[in-house]
Amino acid sequence: MKKLFEKAKLEYKFKKAGEGHTLEGGSSSSSSSTQQASTSQTPASRTVPSSDAQRAGQAALERFSSYEKNAVRRPKSATATWKSREPATAASQGSSSGDALDLAKLKREVRHEMLIDGATQARKPVNVPQSTAEPTEVDCSTVQAHEGVYFSCPLCPASTLQREMDKHLAQCLEKHYKEEALSTSCSMIYSLNKDKDKVKACVDVLCRYLDNICKNPDEEKFQKVKQSNKVFQERVMPIKGAVPFLLACGFEDKVLPVEDSEDRFFVLPKEKSSDSEHLKMFKEVLLSSEALKPKLDRCLKVYKPSSHASRFEVPSDFFNKTADEVKREQLSRTEEIERSSQLRTRAMREAEKRPSKTYRFTLIRVRFPDGYILQGTFYSREKLRDVFEFVRQSLVSDWQPFVLSEATGQLTDENAILMDLGLVPAALVNFKWDPSVMRDIVAAQGQVDENVFLKPALLHLVQELS
Repeated sequence: MKKLFEKAKLEYKFKKAGEGHTLEGGSSSSSSSTQQASTSQTPASRTVPSSDAQRAGQAALERFSSYEKNAVRRPKSATATWKSREPATAASQGSSSGDALDLAKLKREVRHEMLIDGATQARKPVNVPQSTAEPTEVDCSTVQAHEGVYFSCPLCPASTLQREMDKHLAQCLEKHYKEEALSTSCSMIYSLNKDKDKVKACVDVLCRYLDNICKNPDEEKFQKVKQSNKVFQERVMPIKGAVPFLLACGFEDKVLPVEDSEDRFFVLPKEKSSDSEHLKMFKEVLLSSEALKPKLDRCLKVYKPSSHASRFEVPSDFFNKTADEVKREQLSRTEEIERSSQLRTRAMREAEKRPSKTYRFTLIRVRFPDGYILQGTFYSREKLRDVFEFVRQSLVSDWQPFVLSEATGQLTDENAILMDLGLVPAALVNFKWDPSVMRDIVAAQGQVDENVFLKPALLHLVQELS
């Protein structure tokens, strides 16, 4: 490392000295050329630098990085690299800048030396994966590739943006309430309220109302629920769907006299309070109901062949976190603080590092050999087999095996999570029929058209990729 810096300083001095002059005849030049040829043919064996030299080299790298003021840092993924502008140094301004040191070149050389030193000390061969796909680049300055995350409503065929789904679902439940009041009101309680603890407390109070009536069918006080009651106001009234559930069970909203004034009550008529079988059935339906979960819409799109296939800019919806995810993150931080108080090796600390950014969704594009692009939206924690199934459903020959590959190689583990594979927040993968199976088909049939991929119905949806 020390020799490398001395060489760079020597070159810098010679450049400032101007043109050189020949001191002797051609013998000296020929001898120097022969010496250069011999040194290029037989490189000297290098020794592993000491730890002090390595630290000095690392410090030099940090100093050189300070000159790159215009460099743009971008997150890395397994399938995408990010463009960055070159530093505006004197070394990159033309041939007239001979008096300036080429910092970028020197930095690359030093980094290469550091990598070789680390590999030598570890005594492990460096395995460079062979790429089976074209390298892709992601340019953040491109237009937004996807307008948002859509979900399919569980009650109607409509698809709605994630931020509008709660409003849409509430409207659909209100329409269904007229037809199926009991089951719809239970779905309201579980689906329209985010706080699960408050929902559980409300359900417990409603079940208590029904149990008291079943156990005491002749007592009038259990047939009335005072709306100004503290428990009702705190646990029942704020929960969406709780009042519709009482009305579906047969309760009536009435104003009754209370001493010298009047108050509002939910009252169950005597003929219905004596029907314990129906009341137990109402309770069963309430306890067995579950929240309606909108299904992620793949937002299937087909694009014509384009040079912009590898350019992504995902919407902000990809970064939103649910309440459960925030709780898990807080729990992980608490655990990390506890671990930091314990003595750990460097390897243990490296293994426990977590990604600094969490993506809820990812945009996957599948490029076919004819150039057409199939696009779909996935949860970042879905598995690779979900992508295979998505592609398989779009193929004419959905029975025929195929392979998907990206810049680092072929994707083979279908049980792997997309986030663990680095396919977030967006990725471009390449499609290819399984070569071994294709050879068997050709041997059996003689000739096969290998360029038939997507279903004709999907080809009618082809659009330009902006």
